Amino acid sequence: MKTLLYVYIFLIGLTSLSAQANGVSPYLPLKTDQLFELELEKLSSIAKLPILTKPYHAATIYKYMTKVKNSHPALYQRLNAYIKRYKKAAAITHFSAQYNHSFKDDTLVANQRGLNIDDSFKFTSGSFWQVNEHLIFNGGGTFYDGEIVPNNSYVSFGWDVFQVDIGYREHWLSPTQEGALLMSTQAKPALNVTISNPELLTDWNIKYEMSVGILEKQDGIQFDRDKDPVSGKPALMTMHLSFQPLDWWTIGFNRTLMFAGDDGDISLKDVWDGIIDPVNNDNCGGDGTELQDCADEFGNQQASISNKFDIAPFDFPMSLTYEYAGEDTKEHQNYQLGNIAQNFGVFIPYLTANTSLNFEYTKFHSAWYVHHIYAEGYSNDNVKMGHWWGSLKKPDDGVGGSAMSLRFNWQNIGSYQVSMLYRSAEFDPSTLFNYKRSQELEISLEKVTGSGFLGAKLNIGEDSLGNKFVGSSLSYRW
Repeated sequence: MKTLLYVYIFLIGLTSLSAQANGVSPYLPLKTDQLFELELEKLSSIAKLPILTKPYHAATIYKYMTKVKNSHPALYQRLNAYIKRYKKAAAITHFSAQYNHSFKDDTLVANQRGLNIDDSFKFTSGSFWQVNEHLIFNGGGTFYDGEIVPNNSYVSFGWDVFQVDIGYREHWLSPTQEGALLMSTQAKPALNVTISNPELLTDWNIKYEMSVGILEKQDGIQFDRDKDPVSGKPALMTMHLSFQPLDWWTIGFNRTLMFAGDDGDISLKDVWDGIIDPVNNDNCGGDGTELQDCADEFGNQQASISNKFDIAPFDFPMSLTYEYAGEDTKEHQNYQLGNIAQNFGVFIPYLTANTSLNFEYTKFHSAWYVHHIYAEGYSNDNVKMGHWWGSLKKPDDGVGGSAMSLRFNWQNIGSYQVSMLYRSAEFDPSTLFNYKRSQELEISLEKVTGSGFLGAKLNIGEDSLGNKFVGSSLSYRW
């Protein structure tokens, strides 16, 4: 793992010196345009796209679209029609308005940046202005019931091998579609600085991504148990490195580091030591670590190994995903992950000519999304930043459990598109609460109109506390 980090840093230094590189790229939608994002996932599977994070760089998608132009002309045409708006110097790329009505108790909507099912309306937008080849201003966000989330607002500059984004750029550190273990759109994004490469490097299609951001203010931060808890804004660092050793297999390595937030000083050396030696900087006490003063702990770290296998047995394309993640180290060894979570997925882009199917199953050991230093846990604005499963248990409960989702999409029924999603979550026995099995069914229908989509959605279910909910929405999306 340490060697990979050195390679990671070397690549960043190398690419920054690339004087002959092309310009930066805008990003495509993430959890804002369900139908177009389904087309992107189909392309990812069929063209064996070697990307394990989202949002996708538009430049990367341009390149891989040509691979399906002859084999899947309808998919190519739909992608090309949408992406044309990104080929302009400036454009409003997305706008949607949604009215919601809830008939029962409140619950968080999965992967929607803290949106509740009873928030009466939601507006989303995205736009960009490409000043020149090396500078893009992006504007937009999400607005619901008095809450403004500027998730599409940031400035991008640099080159295609070293792009810098400053602002509220989002991160989805997983090849999955419904639930990401380390970082998703469940919570609002942090104000951050991100570096990444739209142009994949070498014949191994190497991709790197790294961000550093500041979370919203949290209460109950306590590094030193001899002092009272304080309030502050923790920092969050994310790291990703992936490559494609075979044309059907992409593997990636991810880290998240949540640190600081109290009144103590932190140096670059502290950050570096936390990255390369978590055992002796995060694991306080015991014979296997040099860290005995718990007041000197660095913070909260997670890591994962993610895989995507794009295969086509009997000319039947599908993508298999597998993630192995740890919330801690095992037996005080930097190279071993502890408190494991595993994520399995199967995506079939063409179950039939007009249908697709996605299935995901996740199993969590203990201590996920909670931490002894941060009373609010691995969260931003009181919403867990990883898998939606984490928001269904009490914020300070380290109980384990499992989650599954099954989505079926049916396209081109005349001018209608139908999507059905079933989610379920279960929890191990807990000392804090007697959890029930959580279940949710979502049915959405969209009709193609002259220049956009008119949509209706119904959500019914029961949360982990036994509260039933029913929600409906009407929307228009351009």
